[in-house]
Formats: sequence, structure tokens, C-alpha cells
Amino acid sequence: MKIKSECIPCMINRSKFECDLAFKDDEDGKIGTLAEVLRFLGSHCEEDLSPAFFGTYRDRIVKWRTNNKDYYYTLKKEANESAKKILPLADKLYEESNNKFEALMRIAAAANSVEYGIKDHTFSNKQFEEEFYKVFNENLIGNLDKVEEAIRTNDKILYLLDNSGEIVFDKFVIDKLEEMEKEVVLSPKDSPVLNDATVDDVEELGFTCRIVPSGHAVGVLLDEANEDFLEYFWNPDYLIIAKGMGNYETISSFEYKFIERLIYILRVKCYSVANNNNVPKGSLITRLVIE
Repeated sequence: MKIKSECIPCMINRSKFECDLAFKDDEDGKIGTLAEVLRFLGSHCEEDLSPAFFGTYRDRIVKWRTNNKDYYYTLKKEANESAKKILPLADKLYEESNNKFEALMRIAAAANSVEYGIKDHTFSNKQFEEEFYKVFNENLIGNLDKVEEAIRTNDKILYLLDNSGEIVFDKFVIDKLEEMEKEVVLSPKDSPVLNDATVDDVEELGFTCRIVPSGHAVGVLLDEANEDFLEYFWNPDYLIIAKGMGNYETISSFEYKFIERLIYILRVKCYSVANNNNVPKGSLITRLVIE
């Protein structure tokens, strides 16, 4: 997916959110950083690049200007604790469902709601605790039957994580996949990127599967990805589950290389991704890439 005009005001909006987070009351720091982000955006936005590319470099600019490598740290911890409060409800919805596979995919997609500073996507941990049942029942779009068939017929899965908080639910999903005797390789970030889950985050939650970090960019930037990760990523024996918009924004540009072995799971939180998928904003997507 390439950058769209709708992405530009969203990036500026998130830049302001992140500056407020990183700089607190330092107005000069915020203005200088926003100016730097705008210069970078203006000099590259006419190139054939994904929104996730700009999110990666926006994050790096904020880190460079503040010398704070994990300015989302507190929000990430709060998101994990909040998700733990919701997990019993997710478990109950799963156990009571007549279609447990669909319920599992709904949990995975609804969990991708956890995101901050996106224009037109209002989110708070408290709100999500109150609205999880509603989000779980949002419109689920994709090809669920083909997703189920792909998962049931593939023994090896590379699971690309997205956000902290969300990973509490991902562990629930992965536990169910492992009960189906699937070998799951988990791919977080190797160091902080926005509110994405890192190796430290997943180890803290007690994941037991093999961990192969993808790198330290939003989504998958091939020229920056770790070599160990790419070995799994390009290995045709592994079905890929890619969580979230960042992974979608980057991988969709070359998804033709992954026909019938790539599954997107996300909640559509912005109009650019919604329009790119021809779905309403807010939809849950669970889709196997097919020809």
C-alpha cells in the first residue's frame, strides 16, 4: 500500500500526539520536532512509499530529538494490564461460540484496536475495556473459510505481532493454535518502535514459542529486516499471519509473492486502509491472500 492524501493529515496528527507524549510541556521541543517531521514528509511524500515507512522515520525523529528510545513505555505497560482485564471476557466469548474458529479470529482482529494518536480512531484503554464485546461483534470481512483451511492444513506458522496490549490476546490465540499442534514462530520487534510489541514485551508475558524478531521498523521494511526473520518470511513451509495495519501497509505491496500463504488480521482504523480494502472503517479483517 502506498501513501495516500488521507495519510498526510493523519501523520501530522500522530506526530503531535507523540510529541506531547515525549516532550510533555516542552513547546520548543515539540515545534522543532514537528518541523523536522514535516520536512521529512514533504521531501518524500511524492515517492512510492508506504505509510508505515513514514511512521518508522517519524518515530526515529522523535527519538533522536528527545534521546528517549521508548517514549511509549508507560502506555504499553498500561495497555497490557488493561488487556488482561478483558481477557476473561474474550475467553468466555470463545468458549460460548458455536463457531470457535471464527471467535478466535474475531478476538485476534478486535485486539488490533489498540492504537494511539490515529486521526478518526478514538482509543483509550478504559474505553476498550467497556466496548470489547461491541468490537468483537463488528463486521468481519475476508474469506474466513479459506483462512480456516489454510491454518488447518499448515503445520508451521510465522506470526507477525503488532501492538502491546494486543499481544495479551495474541498469546490466547497462539495457545489455541498450539493446541491444534501448530509450530508457531513469533515475530515481535527487537527494540522499541512506537507502541509495537518487542522481544522484552513478549518474554514478560511468558510466550513459550520460538521468537524471531523482524527488526525495528513499522511493519516489514525488507531492506532493514533481520536476516533470521527473512529466512522464515521467505520460507514457503511457513504460513504467515500478519497482524495490524503496519504489516498490511508494507507487505501488501509485494503480497503477490505470498499467494495462499499470507493471512492479514487487523481492525481497520483509518480511511486509507479502509479504502484500500473497500471496507468501512472499523471493520475487522481476516483474509487469506489468494489470486
